[in-house]
Amino acid sequence: MIIIGGCSEDNTENDQVSKENEKLKSEQKKLEETNKRLEDKVKKSEEKNESDKKEQVKEEETVESSEEKVEVEQTESTSTDIKKEEQKSYTPGTTDRIPVELASTVDGDTAKFIYNGSKESFRFLLIDTPETKHPRIGKQPFGQEASDRTKELLTNANKIEVEFDVGGEQDKYQRYLAYIYVDGEMVNEILVKEGLAKVAYVYPPSTRYLNQLESAQEIAKEQKLGVWSLGSAFEEDHSSEQSTSSTSDVQSEPETTTETPSVESNSGSESYPNCTALRKVYPNGVPSTHPAYDSKHDRDSDNFACEAS
Repeated sequence: MIIIGGCSEDNTENDQVSKENEKLKSEQKKLEETNKRLEDKVKKSEEKNESDKKEQVKEEETVESSEEKVEVEQTESTSTDIKKEEQKSYTPGTTDRIPVELASTVDGDTAKFIYNGSKESFRFLLIDTPETKHPRIGKQPFGQEASDRTKELLTNANKIEVEFDVGGEQDKYQRYLAYIYVDGEMVNEILVKEGLAKVAYVYPPSTRYLNQLESAQEIAKEQKLGVWSLGSAFEEDHSSEQSTSSTSDVQSEPETTTETPSVESNSGSESYPNCTALRKVYPNGVPSTHPAYDSKHDRDSDNFACEAS
């Protein structure tokens, strides 16, 4: 009886162990399945990330390609616009404004521009600014201010244009004579309006904006701006300069004036203070045999005074 009872207890224990083993195996299987599901998720996530990276790279390449295409198109468009601008026909003597590039400034009324592919000197039409580099009279009052103002206007401009009048394009020094524009505004007029230049060197028929400039000058005179704050100092210096042969880089012609000619009836000769006054009576100038001839008006000593250039 004792032996039988012992065997029964052993069988019970074996059954319990067997059940526990089965339970452990079941839990292990569940863990393995859970691990597999996690591994699958990780794998899918990695595959998705890799796919997203590839898609992102593809999108970036597409964007870069589009940007490059736009840049190329813009460059081609700009190049086309420049070519069209270069090919555009301008007629000197009309109101056509011709684009130029600044090469350098010289003084208040002279600058150098890139024109027709070359660096050329330009003298501003119908005005004169006080001197800064004259070999005889040196620097005049407001000469540096005028030079600085012209430099400021030209260097800060987004667009510079020149406009020729109906007269000759160049003076005897091979400088082009023109009205200068910065972003649509005439530099000649700005300088006159601010009292840094005066109306001068008036030679018909290049007088398109003479009235406009003279009106600006009257305003500057009334407000005593710049040179007009000094009374007649600038006029006296300039008048003295005109009576002497000049070797400086300025137009060697007298300035405009409102004086009227005087006639010396006793001697039969006529006297004019300058070529502007003389041309009001004799538009084409006079030869040396004429009563109005004066050697001081014959700057090139060709026995013809105040000839139209």
